[in-house]
This record gives sequence, C-alpha cells and structure tokens, in this order.
Amino acid sequence: MQKVLASVFLTVMCAALLTRPAYAYLDPGAASLLLQGLIGGIAAASAVISLNYHRFKGMLTAWKNKGSGRDGQ
Repeated sequence: MQKVLASVFLTVMCAALLTRPAYAYLDPGAASLLLQGLIGGIAAASAVISLNYHRFKGMLTAWKNKGSGRDGQ
C-alpha cells in the first residue's frame, strides 16, 4: 500500500511540475453554449422525471413500505 501511495504521489507531483500554460481564450459564446447546455440538461431531466412520475412514486412507496411490513395498499 505504501508503494502505491508513493507512486501516485510521484505521478501527481510530476504532472504538476511539468505542465505548461495553455494560453486558451474562452469567448462569451462559449459561456453561452455552456449555459444553454446546462439549461437543456435540466429541462431534459425534469421531462424524464415528469413522464415517469408514477413509476418513480411506486418505487419510492414500495421502498418506504418494505421495512414497515405494510403491503403498499
């Protein structure tokens, strides 16, 4: 275990010391694209949840009643 930790530490230190600056530029269009993707992902997740609401509700009810001994009715 000590050898594994030492090799991981050595690898991380080498990676940290041997990096070069990227000189990258993110224009406002890139931020807009990221925000649009985030909003789209949230909208898609909410659509999936709303379309499968009864299935999720049944699974949660069954999970909740599993330990209590009730049969879910």
